Amino acid sequence: MSRCGTETTTDIHPDRDQVAHYYRFQELKLGRRYRRGDTPGSGPTGDAISIDWNGVRPMRSNPRTSDHAPGTAIRRAQEQFNDSYCALLRLLDQAFNGSPQTIRTAIGSMYRLKVQAQALMEMPTEDGITTAGPTFEYIVPGR
Repeated sequence: MSRCGTETTTDIHPDRDQVAHYYRFQELKLGRRYRRGDTPGSGPTGDAISIDWNGVRPMRSNPRTSDHAPGTAIRRAQEQFNDSYCALLRLLDQAFNGSPQTIRTAIGSMYRLKVQAQALMEMPTEDGITTAGPTFEYIVPGR
């Protein structure tokens, strides 16, 4: 979708096999991959995606750091994730506002953030049923 809400063909690059995050999530929702030539209007017409629902972690819905007592392993891991997440946001802000050379650092930060998120989703919560997860809480710089 464009900013005005109308569909465009520029959102999915016709010469690339990769699609933006938004379209990756849409692929999962619709159960099919985008392929070259697909547009937002056509939707994905590529290979079917099979999902092993038994392999999905039972992450707690809408996790917050306040769900866990200060000093607990989960709370510390969530706070570290949030610190990394906010540092990534600052790098992206710099990259898109006059310092494009920081984009490489930002991309590296994205991969580290993924590792932190995966580690959180492996941590069982106190209820013994769900796992923890990233909270994506914004932390004001200098606090």
